Amino acid sequence: MSENLEHLKDWVGRVQEETDVITPDRLVRMSATLDRDDPPPVPGDPVPLCWHWMAFYDATRLSEAGPDGHSRLSGIMPPVPLPRRMWAGSRFYFRAPLRVGEPLTKRSEIIGVTAKTGRSGQLVFVALKHTILTPAGVALTEEQDIVYRTLAEPDAPPPTPKPAPADGVWSRTIEVDPVMLFRYSALTFNGHRIHYD
Repeated sequence: MSENLEHLKDWVGRVQEETDVITPDRLVRMSATLDRDDPPPVPGDPVPLCWHWMAFYDATRLSEAGPDGHSRLSGIMPPVPLPRRMWAGSRFYFRAPLRVGEPLTKRSEIIGVTAKTGRSGQLVFVALKHTILTPAGVALTEEQDIVYRTLAEPDAPPPTPKPAPADGVWSRTIEVDPVMLFRYSALTFNGHRIHYD
């Protein structure tokens, strides 16, 4: 890690806790956004997998948002001096269902900070571990990889996307349009520029 980024390792081990409740209205709106015909949810119903992203909003004031739409300094995240922050991937460990109306606690911990140099310049990867607890214990663990990057060159061509795997047991094609993406972004309170660029 270069000398000017070495201090970012001091953020490893930092922890933040938040509480929330997934209410029926959030599930109704996500079902409608994904064009699903789900029955109206009631307290105690299981929350579909990955719909926990509708909880624990990062309600940063707009004046404190960076050019990418995220908070310039968000909670426990280190002050990485690179302007583009992106979600690079996740690993999930589902242990028990989240349920509508139950109190939830999310414990977030920085588990790694690594600097690298890639084709597009300097990169810093921050590894986060989110543990979501219900009154019964751990329900879900999500390990996230967040990458910070330099600004793209104005005339740089976009990278070629990788094709989705073609050997799945089942598949469902969803045609994403601007309205769906707008509604999803609103439901998850995620104003990242990649959602509308």
